[in-house]
Amino acid sequence: MTKKIKKTVTILSIVFLNGLISFAGTTQPWKDIKVDVNANGTVSSTINLKEIENGFQRLTISLSNNSDKPITIQKITVSIPIEAQLSDNLDVVFGASCMGRTPLLNQKIGSQTNRSSSNMYEMLRLSDGQYLFAGATSWRIFMPNFTLKQGAFEVWSDGEGKQLKPGQTIQYEQIVLRRATNWLELLDQFGTAIAAENKITKLKPADFKGWATWDYYGRVFTPKDIYGNMDQLNKLAPEANMIQIDGGWWTERGDYKSINSGLLPGGIKDIVSRIKAEGKTPGIHFDGFRGDEASEIYKAHPEYFLHDQDGKLVVEENKKADKVMRYIYFDYSHPGARAHIADCIKNMKDNWGIRYFKVDFMRYGLENDTKLRNKHVKSFKAYDPTITGVERFRLGMKTMREAMGDDIYFLGCSAVFGPTIGFVDGMRTGGDINPIFQAFPERCLGNLSNFYLSGKVFNGDADYLVFREAIDEDATVSQEDTKHGHSMTMNEAQMWADFNKLYGTARLQSDNLMTLRPERKALVKEVFEFPAMEETVPLDFWEHGTNKQDGFELIIARKDKDIYLGVFNWGDKPKEYELKAFGKTSPLLLEGRHSQIIKYEGEKSFDELCENMKSL
Repeated sequence: MTKKIKKTVTILSIVFLNGLISFAGTTQPWKDIKVDVNANGTVSSTINLKEIENGFQRLTISLSNNSDKPITIQKITVSIPIEAQLSDNLDVVFGASCMGRTPLLNQKIGSQTNRSSSNMYEMLRLSDGQYLFAGATSWRIFMPNFTLKQGAFEVWSDGEGKQLKPGQTIQYEQIVLRRATNWLELLDQFGTAIAAENKITKLKPADFKGWATWDYYGRVFTPKDIYGNMDQLNKLAPEANMIQIDGGWWTERGDYKSINSGLLPGGIKDIVSRIKAEGKTPGIHFDGFRGDEASEIYKAHPEYFLHDQDGKLVVEENKKADKVMRYIYFDYSHPGARAHIADCIKNMKDNWGIRYFKVDFMRYGLENDTKLRNKHVKSFKAYDPTITGVERFRLGMKTMREAMGDDIYFLGCSAVFGPTIGFVDGMRTGGDINPIFQAFPERCLGNLSNFYLSGKVFNGDADYLVFREAIDEDATVSQEDTKHGHSMTMNEAQMWADFNKLYGTARLQSDNLMTLRPERKALVKEVFEFPAMEETVPLDFWEHGTNKQDGFELIIARKDKDIYLGVFNWGDKPKEYELKAFGKTSPLLLEGRHSQIIKYEGEKSFDELCENMKSL
């Protein structure tokens, strides 16, 4: 049963002018909000709309089963009418939701597609200085999807078979609404609201500089490869403080206490001992939500993994250059599966000495992403069938966080951001980098789409420094198509170096330092010596994000009181940039595929510069 409730709250007043909204400053309700619940019984809903900090209105929705039988939820839809005349040429932004696949999407209302949605927020620009906003601050039971439909913000969630017991009441995810005159201030305060909702008060320091195995070696590396690169790193950057061992070290995915002795005959412990002896942090990567059908843990405990609607194990076959993978998916509603992953992590931490965990492929802990890779799966049979995939995911995250302990750094990777918030310390915010120029503008957009989260909700991580061309490679390079045999001019490599100076607190090099030419190595040192920024903002937010390659060009960043402006011409033709607001009297002319970082020498604050320079 759906209840329609009208609630008046104190917010900015609205005056109609030429079909648009003029923001003045008294009271106006978000009226006629509707909640529809598709279930196999009657679910009653109640709505509470309350003003909270920074001008947001918190929309709290309670869902109750007042019957004497369990009810299973299929779908929840919330409609929030927009009291304005909307035209097809108005701009709407759908916020980035995950690493890589769904960066910020900037569209006209009339050009929306089936990709026009977000699990984080949507923002409508009615005119310059007039914005309407709806976003989520929690992802505990359901995954909210924000869309714009028939003149309303629509928020919907797959019920994923969530069961309501007789007499039980649950909360839908916390939604915040706002009318605002300043989009940058709005997003900044949205990040603060997410942190507050998830009780995040302080982030761990993350000024990491080092080297990682993945981008050059992929899954095939030896201790000799690691030690050789460590020797080169020590010569190049004695201040480096981290070495990360990426995927390929285990026997089978899921068997994370056993080592691939063919590649690492001495095991992980010997490598970690040398890393620690040099005063560096030892880091390790593993796939936290998948195993392999050939794994010993599956053979011993098939009940630890998800099965489909017919009771068959869910298996995804993936043919790689060096191996055929048969992925299976942990069911973290099972206490045995949780105990297994906790035991693996504690062994890595207490026995091997790992102090930094990169848990990858997190998206496959959620139902939607797993179904996308396994089209035949209509539903899952889990140990606990009464909870959602989001709840199963969070049980896994809670187990991992507790097994690591508070003193360990937890980096999330390949994640849908929402359900990870509150568990991770850092987050990869853009897709995997490749040593190809075309990857750079896409990763610029992907990472900076999430600027409002970095430094508040988690530490943003832009992925590895890669500066090599085919001439810098030897026979040990990964044979993945995107990893070898490509060209990258110095000015193109400089652009990725400059971007990493302005965004992200972890700078890990991932070429082969034993074969990388000196001028390319110099870029590594250049990035390492640049201070890690505390705040980064894409000033041309509303001018980009129309597609994945449409990266931001004007990026301002701050470290303490030092302010820097990065200008990036991702195109092929020369372009002129007017920078009077940054104190430059003459325009800056940049050739195609070139960048430049300028330090601010004036008296204005970072906030003042952002306000003066941001595109409306």
